[in-house]
Amino acid sequence: MDQNESAACADFPEWQEGQPYAAGDIVNYEGSAYIAKYDNPGFIPTVSTYFWEPYSGCSDSPEPTEGSSSEPTEGSSSEPTEGSSSEPTEGSSSEPTEGSCSYPQWQEGQPYAAGDIVNYEGSVYIAKYDNPGFIPTVSTYFWEPYSGCSGSPGDDGRPRAGFGLPEKVVAGYYPNWTEAPVRIREINSNYNVIYLFAAKPFGGSPGTTGAVYWEAPGDGKGAATNLNADIEYARTIQDRRIILSVGGAKNGMSFPTRKKSETFVNSVIGIYDRLGGFDGLDWNTFEADQAPDTSEMIWISQELKRRIPGFIITAPPAPWNSRDKTFCQQMVDAGALDYAAPQYYDGPELAEQSYIVNSVNEWVSLLGPTHVVVGFGISDQQYYMSIDEAIPTWNQVESNHPALRGVFDWEINIDESKGWQFANGVGPLVTD
Repeated sequence: MDQNESAACADFPEWQEGQPYAAGDIVNYEGSAYIAKYDNPGFIPTVSTYFWEPYSGCSDSPEPTEGSSSEPTEGSSSEPTEGSSSEPTEGSSSEPTEGSCSYPQWQEGQPYAAGDIVNYEGSVYIAKYDNPGFIPTVSTYFWEPYSGCSGSPGDDGRPRAGFGLPEKVVAGYYPNWTEAPVRIREINSNYNVIYLFAAKPFGGSPGTTGAVYWEAPGDGKGAATNLNADIEYARTIQDRRIILSVGGAKNGMSFPTRKKSETFVNSVIGIYDRLGGFDGLDWNTFEADQAPDTSEMIWISQELKRRIPGFIITAPPAPWNSRDKTFCQQMVDAGALDYAAPQYYDGPELAEQSYIVNSVNEWVSLLGPTHVVVGFGISDQQYYMSIDEAIPTWNQVESNHPALRGVFDWEINIDESKGWQFANGVGPLVTD
């Protein structure tokens, strides 16, 4: 927007941090005008481009005139006409051609066996495991895109890399409070899943509107300056998965209404767009006495999976907590949780091998081994393990349950300071 246009928008108010805005509100920000596409709790217009877009209808009056560029006229380029490129024509590449992808259409409620191949919404999927008819784009544990024909899974245009989880997970939490953390692309290569810790609810726990925010870590080594580029590099070149963790200490969330759930989804999508894409969400919201709103959290998880094909959903529950166990089991049964990762640290007995072995047995019995990841804390603090204790503990639980999905470490910055003891000591045991 040039200087004259900015001056012509002077009647609109300046954007205010933390002020709620409704869809259709118009503000000035840094000399340009923006219109809210959706309700939001005060996101920055140039950052949260999912919620805001540039407003080009400025004139002497704050209301756009009839036929102005801010409102598409009939047949204008902003509304696709019949046969335009935004609507695929018969035989176009967005719809698989008969012969190369002539598999049956997915049917709701029809049982499928591992290896079955179906068409769903113009793309082709293969069942990884038997299932009673889960939606291919939602239940990514049971289905994966099938590349043996010309069809490919579509999405809404958002950037993404590969689909779903690695076969074996070696994950680490990457806190955003560190002043000079290692850059994401330089994290030890044995980590194939990296958690961005942690998005928090606006207004504090349990969240006022459902919206969340995530702040970049310190830039002492260039982690913040290169954040988006490093996330893209990690996903596309290094074949890692980047997962946004939500919650953490004192940041539980509630979802008593569908409106709050929808706001949460839109907020996560806003962060997704701001970062250039990531691969999943981690429900780290079990703190204190915050009971999970399971039905809404299932809806949220499935909606994110629907909107971003291949999206991963995880959770790090308290290993002893019966409420967390029920939540995770219901989430897995609904096809809304890829794995649970009980946290075996930061509490009496939690970091003892005997406790971990027995507890993992319980979680495997509850969810199945491929839905269980073991959470380690490697530190010199009380109630944490040393690397010399973690290695035999993993060897024991893996011997008991060879199909266990993997491990995570709290936290990456500590592991870096210790010369990558966990990544190099435990990581290869999991993936080899």
